[in-house]
Amino acid sequence: ALLSRAAARDLYDSKHLIESGLFETGKSRDLLRKTIIFYKSITSESVNRVFDTSEIDNITFSKISRDLFPVLRAEEVHEHFDINAYKTAVKDYLWKLMILTPKETEYMDRFTAGEYRPDLLFEDNEILRRIKNHPMALWKCRER
Repeated sequence: ALLSRAAARDLYDSKHLIESGLFETGKSRDLLRKTIIFYKSITSESVNRVFDTSEIDNITFSKISRDLFPVLRAEEVHEHFDINAYKTAVKDYLWKLMILTPKETEYMDRFTAGEYRPDLLFEDNEILRRIKNHPMALWKCRER
């Protein structure tokens, strides 16, 4: 969502998820990357391999103050909230994360050509069962 809508809370949540170490193992990092690829393929107007982080630069301190600070506990709101450190940490993480494998690239190529092949992204049968008939993915491919 951060790459699409660039909301203040998305920046905050992304940085804290990175810091939590939740996605530090190879398997969880891979799943995160694949999930981002899937989400972008079904929500973006055009599918490409460039996971542009420039929208993050549109998050301003006033946006943080207006949209984020009011929903945080008082002890989480700091007078010296370093928005640039947040942006840099998240963008660096995403640039390193979004290096696609050949199968992920093939998924995107086929999706762009109107062929929905989630098996090129995911190997887990439960995930595949849940998304094989994903309405938005099927509609996007039909519309190409």
